Amino acid sequence: MSAGAPALDVAFTPADVRATTVAVMLDVLRASSTLAMALASGYARVLCCDGVERAEALRGPGRVLAGERECRPIPGFDHGNSPAALPPGRGRELVLTTSNGCPAILAAAAVADEVLVGSLLNLDAVVGAIARDVDVTVVCAGTDGRFALEDAYVAGRLTACLEGEPSDAVRAARRIAAAYPDAYEPLRESADAAVLRATGQEDDIAFCARDSVLDVVGEVTALAPGVATVSPRTATRSATPGVTHKQSSMRAG
Repeated sequence: MSAGAPALDVAFTPADVRATTVAVMLDVLRASSTLAMALASGYARVLCCDGVERAEALRGPGRVLAGERECRPIPGFDHGNSPAALPPGRGRELVLTTSNGCPAILAAAAVADEVLVGSLLNLDAVVGAIARDVDVTVVCAGTDGRFALEDAYVAGRLTACLEGEPSDAVRAARRIAAAYPDAYEPLRESADAAVLRATGQEDDIAFCARDSVLDVVGEVTALAPGVATVSPRTATRSATPGVTHKQSSMRAG
């Protein structure tokens, strides 16, 4: 590693994450996309829970319960985990529990000074929110502890925009991103997409494949046992002058 250069890493599953200054959690299909949509559509904050019972305990006035298990809506909850189907927030709080994304946020928050939540929907905004000259780890939620193609693809896109000494995992993620001509293809080919098709939720694949259509970034602002509060980030920096994610997204290693 170059002397003084910030470290740039990718954890392909939450179990791989190590201590870092900034962690960016990705669960492209679908929790981080749902979270970005929630903040963009007027929810004041999202309470990300590690289990169904904990989410149910937070039910109350001004709160909307959403989540999934095995990609299916949870019985008794107001909504599932479809970002496309989420109603406007109108200042309410969203209580969210998912199989992979919410636990990944909590895992990242346990080892990072700052945790942001990213997706394709807000990719440009996430790049702009990351401070220069800090160690950054992109944390892929994966699926049930396994590698997820769609998260690795976006990790490659994201790290191609960031300065720092890349790890081998970063180089691998960039190669994965460079292998695809557009965002829809890796999402469509993923194992998670197959589950969405099998459960009648195929429209979410194309919805989550849209590139930088939202200008909001969620960050973890509070932690309680089993619950991470994600709020809209209040300030962002400009991306490196002359470099945008569209210009750099196909760079490899």
